[in-house]
Amino acid sequence: MDGVNLTQVFAWTREVNWVGIILATIILVVGVFIGQIIRKITYKITIRFMPEPTARNTARAIYYIIVFIAGASALGALGIDLTGLLVAGGIIGIILGFALQNITANLFSGLFIYWEKPFNPGDLVEINGMQGWVLDISIMSTRLLGLDGVKIRIPNQEVFQSRIKNYAASKARRLDFVIGIAYSEDAEKAYQVIRRVLDQHPLVLIDPPPDIFVNELGSSSVNILVRVWVPSKGMLWYKVYKDLLWKMKKAITDAGIEIPFIQNDVWFRTPLHIKIEKKEE
Repeated sequence: MDGVNLTQVFAWTREVNWVGIILATIILVVGVFIGQIIRKITYKITIRFMPEPTARNTARAIYYIIVFIAGASALGALGIDLTGLLVAGGIIGIILGFALQNITANLFSGLFIYWEKPFNPGDLVEINGMQGWVLDISIMSTRLLGLDGVKIRIPNQEVFQSRIKNYAASKARRLDFVIGIAYSEDAEKAYQVIRRVLDQHPLVLIDPPPDIFVNELGSSSVNILVRVWVPSKGMLWYKVYKDLLWKMKKAITDAGIEIPFIQNDVWFRTPLHIKIEKKEE
């Protein structure tokens, strides 16, 4: 009985593909080892331009891809036919591709945003007409704190495809004012009054210099365009905007220069007859 069992065991060991098992083990071990090395290298490279969680997840995803390829190669070395598995994986991949289309688009858009760096956390930006400070840039979305204190989440695909204004990218920002004076007023006098206000303000830059000129002859007023450059740090420009607008209005009023209301002339095609009736007492 023992002799029969030993014969069966020896027969089984002769039928086992030991070369394939050894080769599959080597492929799997080498694949895991290479995956760990590439994982560390990827993390060290991506951490330079990505947030730490994103860099870690990216390196981890590459590691799993390498291990999966090594596992598939190891199964092939054992003589296992992977055709059915590849076909099924391809079908599942196509289904997931359609289902996760938006997620994939946001993922790659987030990577492009990290590489291009159109803004950084803390910057005041305008994205697709929405203004606010950048709170966080994740792999899937960008979050803003709006000027009204409301938090805004924008998918990275929309951010990547939008026109972005970064108000913190430069050290100075231009402010524009339109001041209308009556046609009967002296435009040169108005120019001098506005110029004094700008020269006395400590936050109006002299380089580039302020620009004051008549921009339009409107229907009710002569419109003077005032352009000044101010520091763009934080919300300093907004404080300067409010301060200048108030001081220019007050200075023009104190100088006796009229800021007219909108005036409209009404014409009738036919003569207009007015009849006044007196009430009998």
